[in-house]
Amino acid sequence: MYLCCGKEVFYITFLIIMQIRQWLYVILFIVVFSACSDNNTKKYVIGVSQCSEDIWRDKLNNELVMSTYQHDNVKLNFASANDNDKLQKQQIDQFIKERVNLLIVSPNQIHTISSVIDKAYDAGIPVILFDRKTDSEKYTAFIGADNYEAGHEMGQFIARQLNGKGNVVEIGGLKGSSPAIERDRGFRDALKTYPDIQVVNHRYADWLQNSGEAVMDSMLKQDMKIDYVFAQNDRMAIGALQAAERNGMKSIKFVGIDALPGPGGGMESVRDGRLMASYIYPTRGDLVMQLALNILEKKSYKRDNYLKGTLVTGNNANALLLQNEEIMKQTARLKSLHGEIDNYLAQYNHQKVYLLLFSIIVLLLVGIMIYVYRTVVARHRIEEETVAAKLQFFTNISHELRTPLTLIAEPVNYIIHDDNLNSQQRSMLHIIQRNVVVLTQLVSEILDFRKVQNGKMELRLSDFNLTENMKQWIMLFSASAQKKHITISMEAPDTILLRADQDKIERICYNLLSNALKYTSEGGKISLQAIKKDERVIISVADSGCGISNNELPYIFDRFYQAKNAGRGTGIGLAIVKAFTELHHGVVSATSVEGKGSTFSINIPVRQEGTVSKQPTEKVEQLVEPSAIKEIPNQARHIDELVQPHQTDKPEVLIIDDNIDIRTYLRSVLSEKYNVSEASDGKVGLELARKIVPDIVLSDIMMPVMDGLEFCQQLKTDKAISHIPVILLTARSLDEQRAEGYEHGADAYISKPFSLRLLLSRIDNLIESRKKLNQTWSKGVEDDEIGNLSNEIDKSFLKQLRKIIQENLSNSDLSVEQIGDEIGLSRVQLYRKVKALTGYSPVEMLRKARLMRARHLLQTTDKSVSEVAYAVGFSTPSYFSKCYKEEFDLQPAQER
Repeated sequence: MYLCCGKEVFYITFLIIMQIRQWLYVILFIVVFSACSDNNTKKYVIGVSQCSEDIWRDKLNNELVMSTYQHDNVKLNFASANDNDKLQKQQIDQFIKERVNLLIVSPNQIHTISSVIDKAYDAGIPVILFDRKTDSEKYTAFIGADNYEAGHEMGQFIARQLNGKGNVVEIGGLKGSSPAIERDRGFRDALKTYPDIQVVNHRYADWLQNSGEAVMDSMLKQDMKIDYVFAQNDRMAIGALQAAERNGMKSIKFVGIDALPGPGGGMESVRDGRLMASYIYPTRGDLVMQLALNILEKKSYKRDNYLKGTLVTGNNANALLLQNEEIMKQTARLKSLHGEIDNYLAQYNHQKVYLLLFSIIVLLLVGIMIYVYRTVVARHRIEEETVAAKLQFFTNISHELRTPLTLIAEPVNYIIHDDNLNSQQRSMLHIIQRNVVVLTQLVSEILDFRKVQNGKMELRLSDFNLTENMKQWIMLFSASAQKKHITISMEAPDTILLRADQDKIERICYNLLSNALKYTSEGGKISLQAIKKDERVIISVADSGCGISNNELPYIFDRFYQAKNAGRGTGIGLAIVKAFTELHHGVVSATSVEGKGSTFSINIPVRQEGTVSKQPTEKVEQLVEPSAIKEIPNQARHIDELVQPHQTDKPEVLIIDDNIDIRTYLRSVLSEKYNVSEASDGKVGLELARKIVPDIVLSDIMMPVMDGLEFCQQLKTDKAISHIPVILLTARSLDEQRAEGYEHGADAYISKPFSLRLLLSRIDNLIESRKKLNQTWSKGVEDDEIGNLSNEIDKSFLKQLRKIIQENLSNSDLSVEQIGDEIGLSRVQLYRKVKALTGYSPVEMLRKARLMRARHLLQTTDKSVSEVAYAVGFSTPSYFSKCYKEEFDLQPAQER
């Protein structure tokens, strides 16, 4: 039913998605059409390349941005070179690659930037030089203050202040830049008419305050008389002033250029009397933007545009600052208004889009609702038909299964009482008998689950003492709990009178106790509790087992769901618990802490509504694992070892399966030819494999605690046991499941139900392959055979063993214990692994290696027999000769 319904839901979902996609195409078309209907004003991108970052250039950038408020079609991209010629060239190159519509450049120096500006101009990009020029005529327009005029005004001012006589120092900006050159030229031309004014020193400070301070410090150390300092900008002038004040030179006067009105700027310094004068060096970003637009819009413009400046002294500084303050207020107001207008426009545009989308979504939802209604009606009809068909199928298959189960069970029950059966035959029949009960129970669970799902399961009510029944139920599990050394307890009042379906309550408790026993490790605890509270009874089963992860806990009551560590099972046991609990108008819950255990609880009314049924219920026999006496792993082998002579030539087989019947069956058919050991899960099996080092392992995959895949992977990565072949016996028969088994290191994969003949053949072949490997070692071709091993750990082990032996051939005190310590294995593990891989014991391998080296020395050197014997680690020449004769059927002397 669920697979079919899943396909229908997928198909319906697919159709809905296709409908939505068609509507989305319509929406996209409308949005694109709306976007295309916007104004078609041409967009311009202007690249602004500043040579540095300072207060003056920040002011210019802000003015440029404000100028775009009335020109929404202009986008500005800023770049600052930080007085680095190479960086500025790279930035301008990037603007050229981006194909900006116009470039505004403030060159760092006259000569160094010319080539890249020429490149932009030749590429058809209009170039506006601002503030500074280059030595090239390839530019579209220039705009900036008259640096010559600024220098000339400051020269005239100083001359007037000195009354035509005195010593002056000039601090220039960046050497080689056009402002520094022009200001110096204007300053000196102004002083030419005053021969008694001497420029006693001229230094460069790169337009920086700290550099101006350092330059002034240096000049003051020269002990020259200085009346006035002309710095080509206010920052250098303030730096020089600080140096003079620090050196106690208060008589020196300072002037600068820029007269920025901001805090700490030149205009405030003039007002406060720190500077005698400054010269307003205008930015006028609005005029720069207007010039750019005139060029871009093909309007008329002047190529060279000089901005007017003015002298700032103590007489007009305060008035100019007040005027600037008012301008700044108006600017802030303008920015605020622009932001509000942008917000209003954005809201308006959003509202248009929202209205359009809302209309489309309403239409879309109406269409989807109509479509979904039609598809849901169709789906319900299909689901009802599917449920009916599947219910009929399961009903038919249950009858088909019950008939052959009856024909198996009854003959077995008849034959099992035959006195002529031997113990092995009787054991096989008991296995058949138990598994018939398992199949019968499984068929009943599936049928009950389907009845509940389709509302056809009814309660057969009876009045009974829950406590007395709990004592009987828990006794079913006491023997199995004792086997695993698990403490199982019960807590309940002496009497809890319950009106419910006794059989279903028993099934609930059986499933919960069975799970608890399955997932609780040896030495753990299980408790069955019942309490009466407010006319309801709460039955809970708690264990100290492996627990359930938080990710899996919400799904454990879903039908056919199995957790990762579930091992064997159908995935409907807990679903039956939930279904039967809800039939009793109750709720089921579970809490769990991974690694610490789980608690399952059902909460049902003490008295179910309805009359007590007089018809006896059809009880299904509940199968619990066999008693502890029959289930001790390896018990049969331990008895055989006591009463039968020990046979060292029989290979060792380890069987790992959580199903006792599978282990019993395999043990019975293999024990005649093999020594058989058993383990009930992968963890115990791994520990046992490390202890006994078997010749081969047969393992199930789906087991609690540690499954077969994890066991196989850990075994194949353990140096002591990685050589052991593993055959996986499992009900998982799909190709991808087989591939997964081989990926985890399995040597063979056999699906259940399996052929005993096939299994025996696989075991014999794998053991025979190991024997052939041993024979090759005896022929002295160890190198080739190491390369033929499939397990890299085994290759590494043999290479390490070879190296240890070769390096210690002359050491007569070398022991197996020393070899084991160096490799990391015990004496027993080393012996069994070396024997399994090579057919030799470690002592035999060591002696064989020494004799091979001795033969080589006898044939290729002039050493005596005694010298060779001691060289390869033999304590006496006589013992060496004896061993040599046994190995090669020659006396050592006969090799000469």
